[in-house]
Parts: sequence; C-alpha cells; structure tokens
Amino acid sequence: MKLQDLKNAVENIEISETMQQEIARNVTRRIKNRGGGQGISRASARRRVRYVPRIAAVAAAFILAVGIVSIPVRALVSSLVKERMEEIPNEEHEAMVEMLDSQPVGADTYTRELTEDEQRRQKELWGQYRQGLFPESELPQTDSEAEAQKLELCYLTTDSSFHLPDRELTDEELLELIDFEVKRNYALQQRYEEEFADKIEAEEQEREEAAKQAVDAGGITEEEAVESAKGWMQRLYGITGDDMERNSYFEATQDAGYAGSGEKDTYMVNWSNMPGREYYYFYISAQDSSLVYASYSSGDLAESLQTPVTPEEAETKLPELKTQAEAFMRDKLGLDAAAYGERYALYMLYSPMEEAAQPEEEPAQQTIGSRVGFLFYSDDGQPEYGYVVTYAWDGTFLECCRVKDIDTYWDNRDMMAQAYQKNHGEKVQPVKKRLDEIK
Repeated sequence: MKLQDLKNAVENIEISETMQQEIARNVTRRIKNRGGGQGISRASARRRVRYVPRIAAVAAAFILAVGIVSIPVRALVSSLVKERMEEIPNEEHEAMVEMLDSQPVGADTYTRELTEDEQRRQKELWGQYRQGLFPESELPQTDSEAEAQKLELCYLTTDSSFHLPDRELTDEELLELIDFEVKRNYALQQRYEEEFADKIEAEEQEREEAAKQAVDAGGITEEEAVESAKGWMQRLYGITGDDMERNSYFEATQDAGYAGSGEKDTYMVNWSNMPGREYYYFYISAQDSSLVYASYSSGDLAESLQTPVTPEEAETKLPELKTQAEAFMRDKLGLDAAAYGERYALYMLYSPMEEAAQPEEEPAQQTIGSRVGFLFYSDDGQPEYGYVVTYAWDGTFLECCRVKDIDTYWDNRDMMAQAYQKNHGEKVQPVKKRLDEIK
C-alpha cells in the first residue's frame, strides 16, 4: 500500500485524529503490497450496502495484528479460540493472507445492515464463541459475482464483500461470520509475528525493562493500571468490558493518545468488541494510576459521521456541546471547568482551493471537521494539567486527553492541518473559539 493511499483510507475513518497518524506510520512500515483502493462491487452496489473501512473497523484483533501502535497481539485471542486457530493447517492461513493481498480494496462491504436483533445475538454469540461455541460449518466463499448472487450467505473474495440474505441470519450463520473474521485476523497475526519476530521480541523486552524501571521508581504495576482503567471504563461508559477482549502494555516513548499531550510513561489498556466493532482505549499514568487519555470509536460511528457539517450548523450545535463538555469535566473527571482561565472550542475549517474549481462549477462550500474539542487549561499552570474533551457533532463522546505541554499540543494541531492541506489540496484552518463567546 502506498503511503498516500493509506493516508486517504485512514483520514476517512472517524477515530481519533491523532490515532490515525500512528495507524498510518505503523501499517506503512509493516505491511507490503497490500493494495490500496476502496471499491464496491457492481453487484453489491445494486443493493443496500454497508461500507466498513477495514483498517479501523474490521476488528481490534485485525488492526493490532498488523502492528498498529505496537500492541502485543497474542493477548487478543482467548485460549480456546487460539487452540482452534492453531489446529488450522498453515496452508489455509497462507491462502487467506494471499487472498487478502490480492484484493484491490481497503474495506469490507455488507449487502445490508444487520438488524438490531442480529446485532444483539451476534454480540452474545461472540462471548459464547470465546468460550468454545464454534459453528458447525464454514462461511461459503466464492470468487464469482454470479455465484455470490445465487448463494444466500457468502463472502465474495474479489472485493471483500459479505453477501447476506434478506431474511434474519440464524445463530449458526452469525457464528460462521464471527469465525471467518477471527480466522482472517489470526492469519494476518501469524504473518506479522513471523516477519517481525525479532522486532516484536526486542519491543517486548524494552517494554518490560521500562515498566520495571517505572515500578522501581515508585510507580504502579501493569495490573494496577488495568484496575484503574476498569474503573474509568465503568465511570465513562457505564460498562465493565468483561465480554470484550482486553489488552495492555507499557508505553515509554510515545505521547499518550498521540495528541501532542506531552505525557509519556503510561500504560495503554484497551478493550475491543469485534461484533460490535467497538474499541475503547485508556492511557493510565505509570506514576500514580491517574487517567491520561480515553477514547471510543466504532464502525457504526464511522458511518454516522460521513455527512459534512456546515459552519452555520456548527454554530447552532456549539452551545449544547459546550454544556456537555463542562458537565463531563464535572461529573466524569471531578474537575471544575470554571477553574481554567483559558477555555476554547476547537475544530477544523475546510475550504476548497480556488484554483481547484472549474469556471462553470458552483463554488464549493466550506465544511467543518467531524469532531469538536473543548480545551480547558491555565497559563499559570494551576490546575496543573489542561484537558481536551472531544465530541462528534451529534453529541457522541469520542475522547478525553490530559495535556501536559500546551505548546506541544498547539504545534500538533498545526502539523495535522498542514499535512492534510498538503495531501488533499484543500485549505485547512484550525479554529479556536473562546467558550465565553458561545451563548
């Protein structure tokens, strides 16, 4: 995959803007010749299509298996599932990877949405799958569009599309979908571990040594960080994460949340729900177990944020979102938003380049980035940390980041804007609006 193709794919995914940078860096570095375009088969286009960017939404196990944010991937497969995967002949794993390498698309498509009942049952079945409930048969695969139209349920290998029947899927069929995705993830994981075995071992040794030094200096253990993250999972989202895959590791060098926070020496704890395509990330301070960063993303959220927001629409939404952010500071973080002397709403304003428009065309309209952050900080360092609370324009909470170095944070925003403008030929202006001006 070319770097530009990868950037285009990542920038269309509604996860943390800062997490996107790390995805691009790691996938570019660790995957060769994967193919970059994004397409939908003609047959699928004639039906209602659910389009899911594969990089961010297939499953956390898939994302992390290819090396994104250097997460130790082996922890993502439960023991019973791992035993099942290990029983599959290597030739089958290799055939799966070769098939994925040959696909000219960067996303999965579904010929219809799963119903609410199917989504509920799929989530329940995922938990049972992890406990050893496996399908009796395998998901049918075909490389023929004509045959895909005849089959009720199948995977079309040429364009990574899942063809679903118009009726509700049975539990057996949902299990077949789950099993197929796990096999695909596992095959990619195996290739990654084989190709980068030395690097993985070196990274794990470095993490272990860095974590030991942090503990010797009076910091917390990884187990304590996980307990802290569990508490924040419950507090921020009202869930335990017990039915999800959990992973954790020590991060000594990378900025927490990749947002220019200026904080290092943290534990990264994450939960993933593959059927729900939900991902929860937490960075916990290795010094005192406090929350440094939290974020949420999902495939459904990615789809809901495809519609651009106009500057006029953004203005009407800001007052309510400002109230939400102040309530989040108070109710979730236990902080008084009024204690911070500098308070801003932050978002990106996109404007078309004048030379890009044709004379006969209507001038393109300005649009607003799909997220808005609310920054609370003080120039005098009291309170010690600044915070950025970020929402989608529909009010969905996306992330919270503690900022240690405000200058680094501003530089990071400018860097992202400049990179986007360079790659897309579109003017990008980081907007900073004082909260006391929002009524």
